[in-house]
Amino acid sequence: MNRHGPHSTSGRMHRTFLAVTALAGVAMALATFWSGPRPVAAGDDADDPEGVHIGLPAYVPDDPPANARAMYSDSSISLNTICPVRKAKIDPLRDPVYVNGRPVGFCCHPCPSIFSYDPERYLREMKVSLPCPVHPARRAILDSSLRAKINQDFFFFSSRAALKRFLRDPLRYCGKLTDPVDRVRFRPTKESPHVVFRGRDYYFADGSTLAKFQADPERYYERLAGS
Repeated sequence: MNRHGPHSTSGRMHRTFLAVTALAGVAMALATFWSGPRPVAAGDDADDPEGVHIGLPAYVPDDPPANARAMYSDSSISLNTICPVRKAKIDPLRDPVYVNGRPVGFCCHPCPSIFSYDPERYLREMKVSLPCPVHPARRAILDSSLRAKINQDFFFFSSRAALKRFLRDPLRYCGKLTDPVDRVRFRPTKESPHVVFRGRDYYFADGSTLAKFQADPERYYERLAGS
């Protein structure tokens, strides 16, 4: 016989339900933690105004695991699957170098710096074909005489005339740039924080990264080894 009546039984059932629900919540949280970022297919959240998407960077989920491209925080997809420097599988967690707005992925920290000293060599080995930023219907020529650099991003052109046109008005043609301090991708405007260092234009996503750059420009003006 139940001495406490139906209300006591109901209370015990309610407490049991709450305990089971709490355990389920903990289990789901642990599963999410251990599974890591969710894979995100190309095109997911394409209209996100912040340009940074949950679950990225990651490998492109539809690619073969042994030969997968990387998708970065701005949803751009790497041109390559193998590091052009060390010939190992690229790591999505390593910041890429952008060439004509497209990311080149790497396997480890030293590789972006090595690539940046001689990008033409590695791009030719990769056999990539990139459109000219000024004349997109024309193929860019991978030659140092037709190269420009803004921030830490590279741009190649189809002709000297296209290069000169770009340099006269880079914000018209460059599209998104990589902030040299925090490496956030952003679209610069004439109002963007800006400085010239060693003859090169640097644009910044906000004033705080400009201040860090000006405090220690030698640290940020190039992709240094280990960065």
